[in-house]
Amino acid sequence: MQNTDPSSRTVELWIRSFAPATTGPTQERALERLERLEATTSVEVADVRIWGPKVEHTGRSERIPQLARIQNRLEAFESWAAQTGRRLEPFFKRSRCESTITGDRHDVHRLPTIALAEFEDGELVHVAPCVDGDRAIDVFDRFDALECGRSDDSVVRFSDGRATDGVVSDRSDAKSDRSTAAVESSPPDPT
Repeated sequence: MQNTDPSSRTVELWIRSFAPATTGPTQERALERLERLEATTSVEVADVRIWGPKVEHTGRSERIPQLARIQNRLEAFESWAAQTGRRLEPFFKRSRCESTITGDRHDVHRLPTIALAEFEDGELVHVAPCVDGDRAIDVFDRFDALECGRSDDSVVRFSDGRATDGVVSDRSDAKSDRSTAAVESSPPDPT
């Protein structure tokens, strides 16, 4: 099912350059999924961007276009996470470094091997990987959602119309079954 929303959706897949060979299959799989996403959905633009394992924020990063682009994206990711109540750590981690020789201090971001940024009409609407409550949302979760036409965050929808944004389990919990039945059988509130 394709997304019929007339808005413009673009995605950026960020991959780590010169990553160890063990991450190669993950990057290859992500690149294949990105190509499939662009070919079969309403995603208009799918870009691949490169970053390293870490990037430091110094005056130099503002003068080098690629570093400035990465820094701007990281700031947008952090702003999105703050606005949506999501967490980027432990996937993206910021630390403060200080040189014992020069005394200079600067921020360093540790970056994930792969990340996916989604934009709608130029506005950042999702970043993966991230944490939503107790649930980690990875890049492949987002590929699945986008391929199914579900661009609405990380809500899981069931065939009977139920939806959840929490952790999904196939185990039945008798206590929650009883409380659901009690809620369904209680009389409507007259107010």
